[in-house]
Amino acid sequence: MDYRIEKTIEDLAGLNANQYCELGPGQGAITKGLKAGGKNIMAVEAPWATEQNKAWAKEADVKLYLFEFFTGDFGQISEEVDCFFLAHAIAHFRFSPYILFKKIFDKLPSGGYFYVSTVNGCSFDNVMKLFRGEPVTGRVTKDLDPGFIEVAKDFNRTEMRQIWDDWMHVKEYTKPELEEIFRQSGFEIAKSIHRKLFSHWKRDLVIKRFPHLADELVVIGRKP
Repeated sequence: MDYRIEKTIEDLAGLNANQYCELGPGQGAITKGLKAGGKNIMAVEAPWATEQNKAWAKEADVKLYLFEFFTGDFGQISEEVDCFFLAHAIAHFRFSPYILFKKIFDKLPSGGYFYVSTVNGCSFDNVMKLFRGEPVTGRVTKDLDPGFIEVAKDFNRTEMRQIWDDWMHVKEYTKPELEEIFRQSGFEIAKSIHRKLFSHWKRDLVIKRFPHLADELVVIGRKP
């Protein structure tokens, strides 16, 4: 199993929630891992997601709600979810994350958790890209990635090409930024860490000295 996925499952299982809900599960690796560990788990996916990002749920016997995070109604979730989680998706958001954070805060019971993991905007890799004069987010291409031509029509209704139609990162956050979003949305910070996902002796030396250059951010908010 991928190390990032393994550590995310470990983090989430450690919260001992009664009902988990993954937002944007992709092909369900984390959700299936939690289910295999005996956790109650369901998920929410965008209605325009590819078929392979929906089919896994039926095969794994996981309830999958289909609605868009920003415009959809979380009230349709009938389960009493006490842990929502969003793994490596926030960097793709083109709308303000505060919209989603408010919806999650309002839906959670007191003591419930919101777990967010994402790439670190000031990671060692990004710093090295800047040293080399390279962009730290995706390259803007002349032609849209063929794999996103049909999918992009669902989340971009302007009929004009947008630079993130091929799912490039819109915004990469730092840990203080994420913590601020949590706090301003009403959450307490239950846990906030940098995590190193990849190992090489040069990277390891630098990140040991400067932990804020690690690859991943994990911030867990708790509703008072």
